[in-house]
Amino acid sequence: MPFIVLFVGLLLWSGPSWAQDERSLMTRETVLEWVQQYQDAQPEFTPGETLGLGDMEKLRPFVPPGYFEEFQFSEVTFDISPPGDYPPRPDYLEATEKFAGQTQLAEDGSLRNYTAGQPFPVDQLDPADSVSGLKVGWNFNFRWQHYGIKVGNFATIMIRPGGTHGALSGLPEDMIQPGGTVERVLQQRYQRVYHSHLSMLPEQNYTLPVDGAAEFEWKDINDFTDPYEMRGLRVLIQRSSDPHRADQAWTYVPSLRKVRRVSAEEKADSFQGSDTTLDDFFGFSGRVLDYDWTFHGWKDVLHIMNSPHAYARYYGPAGRAPLGPWELRKAMIVELKPKRENHPYSSKILFIDAQTYRVVSGMAFNQEGTLWKVWGMQNSWSEDARHLPEMNTGAHLSRYLGVTVVDVKTGQASLFPALDMGYPEVDVEEVLSLYDVNKLTEGRR
Repeated sequence: MPFIVLFVGLLLWSGPSWAQDERSLMTRETVLEWVQQYQDAQPEFTPGETLGLGDMEKLRPFVPPGYFEEFQFSEVTFDISPPGDYPPRPDYLEATEKFAGQTQLAEDGSLRNYTAGQPFPVDQLDPADSVSGLKVGWNFNFRWQHYGIKVGNFATIMIRPGGTHGALSGLPEDMIQPGGTVERVLQQRYQRVYHSHLSMLPEQNYTLPVDGAAEFEWKDINDFTDPYEMRGLRVLIQRSSDPHRADQAWTYVPSLRKVRRVSAEEKADSFQGSDTTLDDFFGFSGRVLDYDWTFHGWKDVLHIMNSPHAYARYYGPAGRAPLGPWELRKAMIVELKPKRENHPYSSKILFIDAQTYRVVSGMAFNQEGTLWKVWGMQNSWSEDARHLPEMNTGAHLSRYLGVTVVDVKTGQASLFPALDMGYPEVDVEEVLSLYDVNKLTEGRR
């Protein structure tokens, strides 16, 4: 894939009062000290309240540093909703109970005797236990995801502070309020299908009924539709069931009329000039064993868990603040340190919702140890989805709606809203065709 490194210099602008360079001096210690300082903080707000700029000190104990600074503007609003209950589907819970106590960690950190459901119970997680971080990583990896996500239009919007923008072709007019200057927009169709450890298929030995399904954890397909010069570019990624095997990835580049391999190292590079990498998708899409994991405990944090909108909404003078109702919910704090020496990150801290295992916010630090990127997620509950209920109702999961990724070094941000999306049942014949490397040149049928 032609990864394009897009650099946007630090800009001075008349937006929020925070300074980009001050935030870029934050370190992992800044975040962990915040956790300790506000570990037992009690909210001075209640569900039903709407908080604004004058209430930011009430919010500080529940919005991680780096992310908190995103909301320092006059129009900011936090609509506080009561924390909801978002349990996975019963067959996932049944598989978790059936195989409870069976899964173990091997000496190399891989899983031994894992079949389906959540690998490790929550009561085994302890910050004093050196392997609890790895257990969180595996629980996150095998969180309930039904058959996987399907997105009719997965957009990448690169936006910088200052100025305004008009309507964006192919995207809803109300998705982003006018603040910010849009530099580039990419649009693609996307689908991930899980092939093994499927809790709803005990009669199929928990695997998709296709040849060789047990050899794969999941397969991804990205099919770019816009802009014109990228139309027809396709990316296929296969994640092996063997946690030691590198991902296999191929791209079809229309201008070259050929399919080529993508190296594992490219997955840690900028994705098409954006502020994220392939391994950053959904907060984390990398391989568990490529990182050292540390569990830093629990913390109540605010995040958008059940947006009523059909797609992610953004507002504010920079056009990137997430818009939706905020819930105060218990989250796990886990830190990932890449084992690869030339990885661009020195570490990454993720806040993961304790019930759904959905990443809700996070931050990455460069090789110098200072804050580089900040993530803020928007989610919704499948059973409340009014748009495309046929792809969502019955899935019983926290749906990814979108994310804001801010590069605090440059001031640029990338938005990744998912439109026309859901977690549907899958057709076996379609799966066989969709993920056939030999058919990459044919495009989506």
